[in-house]
Amino acid sequence: MRKTTELAIRAKAAIRYPGWRLDIVGPTTAVLTNMMGRRRMVTFRRRRNRRDGPWMRLAKRAVPMVIWGVGMWMVSIVVMMMAMGVEL
Repeated sequence: MRKTTELAIRAKAAIRYPGWRLDIVGPTTAVLTNMMGRRRMVTFRRRRNRRDGPWMRLAKRAVPMVIWGVGMWMVSIVVMMMAMGVEL
């Protein structure tokens, strides 16, 4: 999928509205102004963000689980040391 750039939007507007000036005023809004001062507001759609792939979804779940698991492992070591009477 190709992201529409400002340059591509300006090129399409120059073809469709010759002699008009394009001012981009927001992420999905632009204003066209002709020589006589008449204005026309134009909106365009933003594309949705693509979803993560299966490996990225796995990584987003696995990393917090590994961090939590290592933390619990360290806590269990401290608890076992205290149970055995080792002074910290």
